Amino acid sequence: MHRLVRLVESGVPAESILLLTFTRRAAEEMIERAAGILGRREPVSGGTFHSFANLALRKYGKAIGLPPGFTILDQSDGFEILGEIRADLKDAAEGATLPRRETIASILSKSVNKQVPIEDIVSEEFSQFFELISLFEIAAARYRAYKSERHFVDFDDLLVLLVRLLEESPEVAARVRSSYRYLMVDEYQDTNLLQARITHLLAGESRNVMVVGDDAQSIYAFRGACHENLFDFHRRFEEAPVVTLEENYRSTQGILDVANGLMSQMAAAFRKSLFTARGKGGKPRLVEAADEAAQAQYVASEVVRLRGEGVPLAEVAVLFRASRHAFALEIELAHLGIPYVKYGGFRFMESAHIKDVLAHLRLLVLPGDDLALSRVLTMRPGIGKSGARAIREFLAGKPLVEGLERYRAKGKARASLDEIAALLSHLEPHREAPALCLESAVLGLKPLFQTRYDDWPRRIRDLETLVGLCARYRSLNSMLADLTLEPPSASRRDGLAGPSRIADELVLSTVHSSKGLEWRAVFVLQARDGTIPMVASFDDEPDQGSLDEDLRLLYVAVTRAKDYLSLVWPREIARGPYGWGMPSRFLLALPEELFDCLRADDFVA
Repeated sequence: MHRLVRLVESGVPAESILLLTFTRRAAEEMIERAAGILGRREPVSGGTFHSFANLALRKYGKAIGLPPGFTILDQSDGFEILGEIRADLKDAAEGATLPRRETIASILSKSVNKQVPIEDIVSEEFSQFFELISLFEIAAARYRAYKSERHFVDFDDLLVLLVRLLEESPEVAARVRSSYRYLMVDEYQDTNLLQARITHLLAGESRNVMVVGDDAQSIYAFRGACHENLFDFHRRFEEAPVVTLEENYRSTQGILDVANGLMSQMAAAFRKSLFTARGKGGKPRLVEAADEAAQAQYVASEVVRLRGEGVPLAEVAVLFRASRHAFALEIELAHLGIPYVKYGGFRFMESAHIKDVLAHLRLLVLPGDDLALSRVLTMRPGIGKSGARAIREFLAGKPLVEGLERYRAKGKARASLDEIAALLSHLEPHREAPALCLESAVLGLKPLFQTRYDDWPRRIRDLETLVGLCARYRSLNSMLADLTLEPPSASRRDGLAGPSRIADELVLSTVHSSKGLEWRAVFVLQARDGTIPMVASFDDEPDQGSLDEDLRLLYVAVTRAKDYLSLVWPREIARGPYGWGMPSRFLLALPEELFDCLRADDFVA
């Protein structure tokens, strides 16, 4: 903002300065701040890359055959079109199950934003659909043709078409550049290849461009963000000075020392050393827990301690890489009645696949559980809501398995009832071994999940995590009671707007959803090899690019903390080929004196 003020004070018209960022909220805040500094009489141009693309295409799109009255498709419109295309491709699938239209949309969008072939996206993220790559490519071609014929433009097209406009029409590019002689881009580390290309094209020969970004906080590669854009910018604009902002106003120096140590391990990074005037503060903790249950007990006990010392729950955050890493903690918080809000993933009891499995177990405990029975029936082919109602009425007062076998049904419904009866009969002998019963249910339902959920591999991993967490139970009743006991708050899948202010709730969040936020106290779960970084053992040697991405993720988690930081690693996990673990290699590479190295057992009564 101060550069903006200086440019205007030196005689540069404010309307010739363009400010770009990513989210609508960030853009609105940026424009508001600029207007406040310059005064309302000074017009300020700016917004998101997509909003700028929309305005430019409305004004100049005719140069590439796009009329100014083109229609922008929202997400639901895109889903509807792809749904029709999907239906037309069913015969070509030759018996294979096509993913849902939403999954196809995700594959096509990632291909555009990452600027890689569809085959690469499927291979890396949707390998279960590898045999359908040719159909996805056909769907992409038909989708493009459908939009082109009707002058429809979706969200991704805005960037693609703006690049095309600026590259194919030198006259238009010159007019746009003359309108905006100075360009400033915020959060440049989060740009994708298309957005970086737009930045270069807008800069043109004048090269009056400034970007702001922190390469150490580029953690959105899965969305298409390319952290290399910052380094490429430095190469393209060699004359641009690099101004390093090293003073940190959030964290104590002890926390920043760990952050600096993580940055020093990155192969590709702008070198900097963070410092603060806030003082040294206490040492971050590196805490060893016996397993995930012990990890959860330690964190919960420390949350209770902090609250007793006057720290509001809303000023405490527990961060993790994946939603399933917090499952054990959610159970523990429910035990203690600690309210929490979860961002970046569902509470485990809100997840459909968790509910699917537990519904079967609930029927073992209470065969007359109508809600569980309805879910078990309707999740299978051939049984709708009305059919399920008729089956429930028939089963009233009858032994469950016997009634399912006797009910008159045909075709898919008959096959589904037989599958339910067989699975319940198989689970019944395992009632006294809850974890084994749960594991058997997961195995029995896996074929159904493979057709019911496009992301079934992730859901199976969730369930495997849950099986491990339930090993300590000796009663199916007690296990189900704990898993269904929930404090009165809801999860939120969107990014955080900030610590919860509506109620004093503990914040549980993925690291990705926590970016840009801060709390007085932060706990980081699963700070072990196999999670951060995502490798199976110390024998694995991932490429440096993958290691750097994981280093940045841990760096972001660490730098959310203002006063208190606790990195916890469970020594043993109950899944995967490597049950015993070690702390993250990133942490082991740091001087031991940076941490208080502790054992979770010493803090749990």
